[in-house]
Amino acid sequence: MAPTATTPNAWALHSVTQPDNVVELRPSGPLDSSTARFLAARLDALVHSGHDQIVLDLRYVDRLDAVGMAPVRRTAALLDATGGQLTIRERSGEVAEPIVDAA
Repeated sequence: MAPTATTPNAWALHSVTQPDNVVELRPSGPLDSSTARFLAARLDALVHSGHDQIVLDLRYVDRLDAVGMAPVRRTAALLDATGGQLTIRERSGEVAEPIVDAA
């Protein structure tokens, strides 16, 4: 049997809790309609377990669409309403402004 290779667009989500209890999520691969539900489930679990400071590091995301951003916007709005914050680290590695739903 030949070994199987991991495709370059394989989805992965790594989670790191910083010393100040900020959770950093690092998805890699596509963040789109095929993977958004996985990110949504992880964000929901974090919020329900009491985490209110989340950093989403998008440096390793190779494809991003509106469906992929939907759970991010939903979680950002929820955290904003309860005094928390979701911040995105952009592909450049710099931290962007916290996301707040303007709707």
